[in-house]
Amino acid sequence: MDFTIPDEYVALVDSARRFRESELMPLEPQFLRDGDFTPELRTELEHRARRHGLWALDVPEELGGQGVGNLGACLVAEELFKHPAMFQLGGSPEPILYECDEKQREKYLLPIIKEGKRSCYAFTEPGTGSDFAGIRTTAEPRDDGWVINGSKIFISEVERADFCIVFASTSPALGSRGMTCFLVDLGTPGFEVSRPIPTMGDAWEPYELTFSNCWVPDECRLGPVDGAWGLGADQLSHGRTKIAAFQLGIAQRCLDMAVEWAGQRETWGKPIATRQAVQWMLADSEVELQAARLLTYRAAWMADERLPIRNEAFIAKLYASEMSQRVTDRCLQIFGGLGYSKELPIQSFYRQARVWRIGHGTSEIHRWMIARNMLKLSSHD
Repeated sequence: MDFTIPDEYVALVDSARRFRESELMPLEPQFLRDGDFTPELRTELEHRARRHGLWALDVPEELGGQGVGNLGACLVAEELFKHPAMFQLGGSPEPILYECDEKQREKYLLPIIKEGKRSCYAFTEPGTGSDFAGIRTTAEPRDDGWVINGSKIFISEVERADFCIVFASTSPALGSRGMTCFLVDLGTPGFEVSRPIPTMGDAWEPYELTFSNCWVPDECRLGPVDGAWGLGADQLSHGRTKIAAFQLGIAQRCLDMAVEWAGQRETWGKPIATRQAVQWMLADSEVELQAARLLTYRAAWMADERLPIRNEAFIAKLYASEMSQRVTDRCLQIFGGLGYSKELPIQSFYRQARVWRIGHGTSEIHRWMIARNMLKLSSHD
């Protein structure tokens, strides 16, 4: 199945490149020193990106967005992730929020697109990650609403969120088919941001959340009761294509730096670019990066063509995340001790790449799902 990149996407990526070079790159030494940008600076950078025309890219035009689509969004994400800050643009709601009813749309969806409000996405728990059936957070009906109890862990973007998209079990006997989604405002009684969780990667400090007799009205329920399984599956497929695109930017920046360094660094009177060991590391990295790029673009293009991409998203995210880890490792090795230092972003990219082999489904779960689809096995086999 063939695809092409439209000219308007090329222009959009060029805008993203100019924004990265003019707004993000001057801040790179600060980022490498501190390990992150403050929430206030990230918000300010999002506003600057908006002035560059980079806002609500993949939001349908009828809702006030640019209607770019999955492929365009992935191309821009790839460009922006050449900076280690893991910077993402504002104005784009989580795809699951397009399921909002009219009242929810006014309160939750449109303020993200128009005003820059933000959400966080609470799925993972201390005892479960990708397994819907393992969710132990419960929501029980009470007084024309629901009482939520449980905890979530490794939740991103909490420090800037206005509300949380929460998955809870409403019919435990149904397992994964008994999940319901809720929109819970931060500050709701019984909803506590328990603690930040320090990690080895820059720019990612997730949080643990606790729900203790947290009552929300039924109008905060997103979608049908026991209907979150399908909503969540679509959400994760969309996220996996973007995560794959992140890896392309990470790997490309590191590889560009390694190629330039190989031509400058000399050992025994010759550039290390003349050493076969270095040449093979560069060649392997280039081949794997191009393969990952094709897998990612194809999955995004298929999504824009309204074709099912669940398996393609598994494949792209699996290959791209493992490719990124190998490429950053090779490039760090080419730089030697300098690559290990915080004077260069490669060590930051190396540590950041590691999380993507875990988040949004581990590599092992992706392999299991791909094989299951090949063998036409059910989820219980």
